[in-house]
Amino acid sequence: MKKSTGVVGVIVVLGAAYLGTTWYVGKEAQKTVERVVAQANERFAKALGTDLGGSSLTLKIDDYQRRFFSSDVTYTLSLKDEDDKPIELILRDHLQHGPFPVDALRVGDFMPMLAYSQSELVASPSTQKWFDSQNGKSPVHIDTRIGFAGTGKSVWTFSPTELVEGEDKVSFSGGTIDVSFSNDFNDSTSTGRFDSFALLNEQTGKGVKINNFAGNSVASSSGQSDVKTKGGATIDSMVIGDAGDSAVTIEKLSVNLDSQQKDKLLDGSVRYDFGRLVVGDKDVGSLSVGGSAQKLDVDALTALAAEYDAIQAEQNVSDDQELVLTDAQEAVLRQKLMDVLASNPAVAIDHLVWKNAKGESRAALALNLAKPSNPQEQQVDVLLAEVLKRVKLDLTLSKPMFVLAAVQALGGEAEMMAAMIYDQYMGRLDQTGLVKVEGDTATTAILYENNQVDLNGQKMSVAEFMQRAMSMMM
Repeated sequence: MKKSTGVVGVIVVLGAAYLGTTWYVGKEAQKTVERVVAQANERFAKALGTDLGGSSLTLKIDDYQRRFFSSDVTYTLSLKDEDDKPIELILRDHLQHGPFPVDALRVGDFMPMLAYSQSELVASPSTQKWFDSQNGKSPVHIDTRIGFAGTGKSVWTFSPTELVEGEDKVSFSGGTIDVSFSNDFNDSTSTGRFDSFALLNEQTGKGVKINNFAGNSVASSSGQSDVKTKGGATIDSMVIGDAGDSAVTIEKLSVNLDSQQKDKLLDGSVRYDFGRLVVGDKDVGSLSVGGSAQKLDVDALTALAAEYDAIQAEQNVSDDQELVLTDAQEAVLRQKLMDVLASNPAVAIDHLVWKNAKGESRAALALNLAKPSNPQEQQVDVLLAEVLKRVKLDLTLSKPMFVLAAVQALGGEAEMMAAMIYDQYMGRLDQTGLVKVEGDTATTAILYENNQVDLNGQKMSVAEFMQRAMSMMM
């Protein structure tokens, strides 16, 4: 009798301890969720160059009902479409408290955790048609394990979809996104994939089709001021346009991104590789192009773009040619441009390479910029001399490749004309020293620095270089 009483006492004590632990973990889970939502909004605002009150992308907690073993939470993600109309995505989350959530145990996960979250998208005016295509079921489900010490793992599952709106039809195979968090949710590693996506206008036959998409991303941060991101994506094939002669088919497309933002300055690079480009029935070859930036003041650039957009909206014009600036507007834009140049940024088009069946051509352009000593200087040539601290251009053009590209664009009758144009212009450029022609290849290497030009190994003044360039137009 005494033994049974002791066993019961132990069970009661253990049960009470577990209940107390669950109650405490539930409180900590709520604090963690609220903190992560606040962090997300800070990052949205930073990425969009706005303050929290003016950001067009926000996440908020609409309702948090915490109970003993679980909580029910409703979130709303608010954003705007390309027409500045609001879009609201609502998520409903059932959050089971740790340290051993029942549903996590049911799927074989016995690791202690802060909470086990099972979320799904809720119907809203913005998503109702998506829900209708699923017969009222949620098209998005999210399972998240929130660990202790700022770790977690989330799996997003998107259901297959067939959706018709007006004359447009969307066909989506469904897909998944896996995300792992660490470092107090500041670092993440994510992967995602889907088999197919198509958007087709059934009347015109035009649209876009994507097959076998896969993406990945790694993001890390040291505090709020130093964020590194590295990622990429691949697509087996993409068809843009209709099924006729004008369709553009891209095969083996890959994108790679690498960036680091410290405080307000960004260093980054992006590269696109198109394994094969087909326009209609013409194989135009492969294309690779990359771009990079160093010491780019993101806040200043965002402010310049926002000011320009505001002036366009005020004048109600969409074409840059129609924009007429007042002296005050020009002064504001000039000052914001000087703010961008204050960090001495550098931008580059890094090794554009175009290959076809007859050869390849290459180009690279790098610009090192600086803020002029007298921003109010009115003479364009004086300003340019100070703004353009260093300019480097390298170009290689293949005659057989150029001729084939012209034939594909204009037809077989263009072959002789294209060859003649190449010979005529490359010959004149060779005579002025602007290019070097060797066999069927023309090359040029131009470097401007310290108010001097190096043209294919020959140094000269800017005036002499401009004189040679102007001679080509006469």
